[in-house]
Amino acid sequence: MIQKLLVTMSLSIFLLTGLSTSSFFLSDLLTRVIEEGEHNTRQFNFALAQGNEAALFYALQQSKKGSQNWQELAKKLARHNGNVAYLLAEFYLNNDYLDERFISQSEQAIFWYQQAIRLNYPKASIALADLYFHQGNILAAQNLLAKSPVMELLPHQRDGVAVDAVILRIKIAISIGDIELANSLLIKFSSFIKTNETGYLLLNAIKKYQVLSLADYENINSDNNAVTCPNSIQFFATNLRQLAHVERVVKHFRNKPLNDLVCFSPVRYLPFSTLSCSSELEKPIICDETKLHKVADSVSTRYIAIMLPEGGANVHFGILYFDAQDSIDVVAHEISHLLGFVDEYPLVKGHVKCRSSQQQVSAQNIAVLQNSYQGEQNVIREKILRQLAWSEQIKKSTPILQLKNEYWQLGTPEQFEQEVGLFRSETCDNNSAEQQRIFNAFKPISARTKLQYEELNFPQQYIALLHENSEQFLMPSFHYNIALAYYQINNIEQASHWLEKAVGWENNSRRQKKIRQGDF
Repeated sequence: MIQKLLVTMSLSIFLLTGLSTSSFFLSDLLTRVIEEGEHNTRQFNFALAQGNEAALFYALQQSKKGSQNWQELAKKLARHNGNVAYLLAEFYLNNDYLDERFISQSEQAIFWYQQAIRLNYPKASIALADLYFHQGNILAAQNLLAKSPVMELLPHQRDGVAVDAVILRIKIAISIGDIELANSLLIKFSSFIKTNETGYLLLNAIKKYQVLSLADYENINSDNNAVTCPNSIQFFATNLRQLAHVERVVKHFRNKPLNDLVCFSPVRYLPFSTLSCSSELEKPIICDETKLHKVADSVSTRYIAIMLPEGGANVHFGILYFDAQDSIDVVAHEISHLLGFVDEYPLVKGHVKCRSSQQQVSAQNIAVLQNSYQGEQNVIREKILRQLAWSEQIKKSTPILQLKNEYWQLGTPEQFEQEVGLFRSETCDNNSAEQQRIFNAFKPISARTKLQYEELNFPQQYIALLHENSEQFLMPSFHYNIALAYYQINNIEQASHWLEKAVGWENNSRRQKKIRQGDF
C-alpha cells in the first residue's frame, strides 16, 4: 500500500511540475501502476502518449481485434515485441484486409512474420516457412527451417513449435518426393508426433494415401484397390494438400452426368521425383511417361489421372493431366476425352483430328467430313450416316444435306436446329481457308455443350451416345502411353511389353489390333 502511494505521489508531482520522466523513473512507475490496474485516466493517457508498452498492451486488449485502432496499437508494439508481430502476421494472413502499402494480405503476413523472427520469436519461423510451403516456394521454406533455432533443439525439445517444425519438414519431404527423408523423420520423432493433433492427422494421411509404401511398390496389393467398371481411373497427386483436394474433386464428380459411366480407385500419392514433367502455366502438361513403369504394376485401373502444381489440363491417350487450380468442370471435361469425345472449340492448328476428312468414324461427337457431294441424295445420306457415331439418333425426317448449285451441301438446316443432325463445330476452325472450303468438323446438336464451354452440361444426347457406344471410342489404357514413350526412345522390347498390357484391357479384336499397330 505504501509502495502504491509513493507511485501515485510521484506521478502527481510529475504531472504538476513537468519534471522529466527520467527524474522519477516514470516509465517503470507507469508500467507498475497500469499492470496493477491502479491508474487513472490522466495517467493512462500520458503513458499511452509516451508509448509505454504496458499502456499500449492495455489499450490493445480493450480494442476490438482487427479494428483500425487495434492495428495501429499492434504495429507500435510489434516494433519491439515478437509475439505481437506474430499476432499481426496471423491476423493479416487470415483476414481479407488490404493495406494500400502492400499488394496482398500474404505480403503483410510475411512482413510481420519477418519482424517477429528479427525479434527472436521462434514460432514465426515455422509459420513463415509453412506459408512459403503452401505458396509453392519450397526452397524458401527449407532455408528458413534450416536457420530456425527450433531445429537446433530437436529432438530434445518437444513443445508445440518443435513438433510443428518436424511436421513441416515431413510435408516438404513428401512434396519433393524424398520418401527416404520423410520415413527417417517419422521414425526419429514418431513418439511425440503421435501426441500432437496435427501430427496424428499427418500420420493418418500418410497411411491413407500409401505415401511410404511407394518406396517399395511390390508391397502394394493392387487387389485391395480393385474397381469393377470398364472406365476406371486412378487419381494421383504429389503432396498431401493436393491429395485432399483430389478427393474433393472425386466427391463432387458424383453430381456430374458422367458419374455413372466411370469409377475411381482410392486417391493415391505419387512422388514428384518419380515424374519428369514440363508443367508451365497455361501450357499443356507433358511428362516422360516411361517413368510411370515404376507405379504401373500397382495400379488396377484402365486410366490414371495426375494432379501437378501447375500446367494446362489435357488428356494424352490413357492419362489425364491437370493442376491444382482446375475446377471440377475442367476435370469432367477432360474425363469426357477419355470416353471418346472431342473438343468443340477450335483445336490447335495442325491437330491430327483436323488434317483431313475422316476415313472412318472415330469419335462420339465429332465427324470431320467433306462439305459438299455430288450424286443421289439417298446414297450420299447412307454413306454419311455410316461415318457418324450418332446416326441412330437422327430421324429419317431430319435432313443432313441441302442442295446448293448442283451440289449437296453437308449440314442440317436451321429450322431443324432442335433435332439431332449435322451442325458445324468450331473444332477445325484453325485450319486454313482452303482446308475449310473442302472439309469441316460436324457435331450432333446445334446447342453449345460442355465440349465447347466447360461450365455447360453434357446434353442427354451425348449421355445416350456413351451408353450406345460404351467401348468403341475409348482411349486405350495408360499402358499404351508407356509403350509409346519407350517406342520413341527406340526401346522396342519394353514398347511391346506395355502394348500387350494395353491389349489386355480390350474385348474387341479390332481395337486389340489397332493397339498392337500403335494406331491410336
